[in-house]
Amino acid sequence: MSDRNVAYRYAKPLIDLSIERGILDNVYQDMQLVHQVCDENPEFAAILKNPIIRGYKKMGILKALFANKVNQLTMSLFDILSRRDREGILESVSFSFVEQYNILKNIQKVTLVSAIELSQDLKKELKEKVASQLGKTIIMEEKVDEALIGGFLLKVGNDQIIDNSIRSQLQRLKVEFAKSIQN
Repeated sequence: MSDRNVAYRYAKPLIDLSIERGILDNVYQDMQLVHQVCDENPEFAAILKNPIIRGYKKMGILKALFANKVNQLTMSLFDILSRRDREGILESVSFSFVEQYNILKNIQKVTLVSAIELSQDLKKELKEKVASQLGKTIIMEEKVDEALIGGFLLKVGNDQIIDNSIRSQLQRLKVEFAKSIQN
């Protein structure tokens, strides 16, 4: 079974319990923190995945890092993962939790890639248009890629890309021109 499937099996009851206890947003913040720590400290993530390091040592590290920063329910998750030698999937569990939270709260994450930094007004307008089309609350991550030449690329989730860049338009023209020459 893949880490993603196993992570879902831990994240789903965590969502359900946090809803039942009325602390969903608190646990969401905890999972964001866990993801951030793993993302910013690859050594930490490597320690959690290292089978040579004993579970009680990993649990000690988790307690030292998160003891007064996360909810007791989150600490219980750490304990369960530690007892089952599954600390290595903690980052995947946090990611799965955030995905499920976003579905539950009708939130869609999008990535906007543009050739230059866009003005706040333009970003706001684009965000509002995407929100109205999808009928969801939008969380927009922004990146600049000068190779686009102009325009933008909008990634919605993991499976949808709206490519309105000059680079892709030039590539389409190049293909069409090559086809017209061959005919």
